[in-house]
Amino acid sequence: RMTRLQGRPEGGGMHLDDVLTELVEHSGDRLLRVAYQLTHDAAAAQDLVQEALLRVYQPVRHRGLAPEYWYAYMRRAVINEYVRTRRLRSSTEIVTDVVPERPAAGCLEERAADQAELWAALGALSERQRAVLVLRYYEGLADQEIGALLGCREASVRSLARRGLAAMRPLVAAASAEEDRT
Repeated sequence: RMTRLQGRPEGGGMHLDDVLTELVEHSGDRLLRVAYQLTHDAAAAQDLVQEALLRVYQPVRHRGLAPEYWYAYMRRAVINEYVRTRRLRSSTEIVTDVVPERPAAGCLEERAADQAELWAALGALSERQRAVLVLRYYEGLADQEIGALLGCREASVRSLARRGLAAMRPLVAAASAEEDRT
């Protein structure tokens, strides 16, 4: 549907605001899902997408980027905003070694606990490692595309993925061993 909006956003077609509105209507949920995979927080994901939209509004207006490329452009803006905010994150977070108690055993509860372990392990990674793993396994992007999004070589993408997975394995294993002891 976005392809019918060919040409410059302002001029012979729809107004830029209308095109961006349509982009958000058709791809907003997808952008939110990517942001959620990065932050694992619904409110933070919404903020991330909103900040990315605000940051790219003027550049898109001046570039005259064709609408069919806007999702990729916005996805990159979301990734960049995530990396930027992680770097600038204030020290208001409190790190603790106390782990909340696990719920009683059960199929749904066990799956939720497994997901929590996975998210905790993913959250322990650097922002670039996490971004690579989300883009590779959630978005299904090739290493070349991930490298273009993050501004690095394919070899760096593979290295970040390998180191990220290697860092996650002992965290997940330790959480599973802890669960077995209780």
